[in-house]
Amino acid sequence: MKKTLFLLSGLFIGFGSMAQVKTPQLSPRVEIEQTVGLTEIEIDYSRPSLRGRDLHKEIIPVGKKWRFGANKNTTISFETPVKFGGKDVKEGEYAMYAVPGEKEWKITLYSDVENWGIPKKWENEKVVAELMVPVTKLKKSVETFTISFDNLTINDFDLNASWGNSMLSIKVELPTNELTVASIKETMNGTPTERDYYSASTYYLNSGTELEKSLEYINKAIELKGDAPFYYVRKKAIILNKLGRNEEAIEAAKVSLKKATDAGNADYIRMNQKSIEEWSK
Repeated sequence: MKKTLFLLSGLFIGFGSMAQVKTPQLSPRVEIEQTVGLTEIEIDYSRPSLRGRDLHKEIIPVGKKWRFGANKNTTISFETPVKFGGKDVKEGEYAMYAVPGEKEWKITLYSDVENWGIPKKWENEKVVAELMVPVTKLKKSVETFTISFDNLTINDFDLNASWGNSMLSIKVELPTNELTVASIKETMNGTPTERDYYSASTYYLNSGTELEKSLEYINKAIELKGDAPFYYVRKKAIILNKLGRNEEAIEAAKVSLKKATDAGNADYIRMNQKSIEEWSK
């Protein structure tokens, strides 16, 4: 019995020695991913909070280089080449650093991403892009340092960073049109499907470019589809209208209207009726 108790106590001691104290991180790490257009962007950073401190007097002094977050340096990666605040940047991963100012901050992309904070030796040849970003003063203070993707289009977005009463906004432009056109050409040189023709037509229509090509592709999509649905024919009507061919656009809208009525789709019934009325004036 004593031997058994001894063994059990030893087992509990063994378990106890393996335990570790767990404490919350004051600056929790976050990884965010965002696809804009055809480009994937990733940001990895740790988020410090004010916790009653003055931003510039106690955390990040004006004029002193900062890791743009806490702990390990913040990194950002782009899957394609981009324009970062107007600066050409190749695809790849970069560290982000900042020098805070009262009216503007200097933001730097740095090719060496393996640093804990600021590099011990700053090497100018590793600076990929450097820009001055105006500070927007916020009425409501942001407690925790926040980087966000805002105002997304298929061609660009605003990379915003907010902390305290300061916000920085960097326009990032993407090569979406070049990538999409290259994809369309490559696909069309192969064996495109009806859906490929539809997608290509839709892109050219939405971008307001190559409308004749857009019409060619939607006609091909309708041909391959056979009994094309109302939204295919609706697309053709819109393209014809954009090309100034209103009589043909109205006829296509009437066909789409009938198909939408048969399908019981109230949205497309309404849109086609409205278009027919407007295009008939």
